[in-house]
Amino acid sequence: MARDYKCVSGDTHLEIPNERWTHRVDKKYRDRAPKTIRLPDGGDAVVYEDLPPRQNTFDIYGGQGRDGEKWYPADQKYETCPGTGSPAQRIKEQDVDGIDAEIMFPAVVAGPSTWLQTKDHGLQKAVIRGWNDWFAEEYLSDSSAKGRIFGVGCITATNIEDSLAELQHCKKLGFTAIQLTNYPNGTGIPKAEDDRFWAMALDLDMPVTIHFAIEDTDMSFNGKLLDYPKHEKNLRTDLAGQLTRFARNGAFNAVQLLLTGVFERFPKLRIFMAENSIGWIPNFMEVADARYARHIGWAERYDGVKPLPGKPSELINEYFYWGFQRDRAGIDNRHHLNVERLIWANDFPHQESDWPESYKVLENNFSGVPADEVRKMTVDNAVRFFNLP
Repeated sequence: MARDYKCVSGDTHLEIPNERWTHRVDKKYRDRAPKTIRLPDGGDAVVYEDLPPRQNTFDIYGGQGRDGEKWYPADQKYETCPGTGSPAQRIKEQDVDGIDAEIMFPAVVAGPSTWLQTKDHGLQKAVIRGWNDWFAEEYLSDSSAKGRIFGVGCITATNIEDSLAELQHCKKLGFTAIQLTNYPNGTGIPKAEDDRFWAMALDLDMPVTIHFAIEDTDMSFNGKLLDYPKHEKNLRTDLAGQLTRFARNGAFNAVQLLLTGVFERFPKLRIFMAENSIGWIPNFMEVADARYARHIGWAERYDGVKPLPGKPSELINEYFYWGFQRDRAGIDNRHHLNVERLIWANDFPHQESDWPESYKVLENNFSGVPADEVRKMTVDNAVRFFNLP
């Protein structure tokens, strides 16, 4: 019998010192694994290869610094921040915030976005595998976490073969979903070879997520978003660029995937775009529809773009789930979206989180909203997408 969840957070993070988990990195690469250092100002930071120190703990906000409380982002330490402890501690942190279950991603600043910066593919694979193995042993196997903590595994950003191998490994370890930091081919542009990954994810019944956006996608003005079948050299624009003119974050990746026909080849595939907020999406889709109608003619003739089977907004509302936190503007415009594709999250323990007072955000977001719609956005949509018990 399915559990009667009252509130599910669709996006949280585990923030811990590297020394907690890097012993699971292959010994060949262990001395090059990420390390935690204490900066002169007293804050913790991550060092990795030749990258400058990345201070992560400024993002571990978790209820600090409110109501005039003295709080300095630059001197935060893991041991003084919530969300950095054991599975048992995490359950207590859920309880005090009124959360029944959470979908737990890795860290952001000190997580995959740092780990994948190395050009040494062997090191990258070893670090990702080490994290996945440790998380499964420490969190997924803990009896107190059963039914309360659902893990999101990391996928490498090297090549399609490595991505397929890690996808299979995450399934065997018991992860609930996987996070793509780059496309399965290892770049910021989707390619035909990625079809093997989409097919395997569906075969394994493994939900696919993108947190915020794909790391290496060029979102700059006139950045390259796709490899088109052909391209007229005199053109100084392209269809993907036109559709994303007023987009942000994951919308760039949504447009990439739509225009490459992924969902026509895999109509059962759905993707969760975590931590994107939703207030801006109705305007993005309105503009995308207008610009698609205006530009698809020449894009088909000169760039070889295959016309979509519907309006961009219709396809986005069907194939993408969107994660949000405090977003009353988005809720007020929810019927320009698809209410069955919206997933609320408290983003604990990051600065967007209002832990341990998420109820205040829920009240702000959903005051006056019908109970059945609130239930969809705070429970049912996450249960359905992530196949929660």
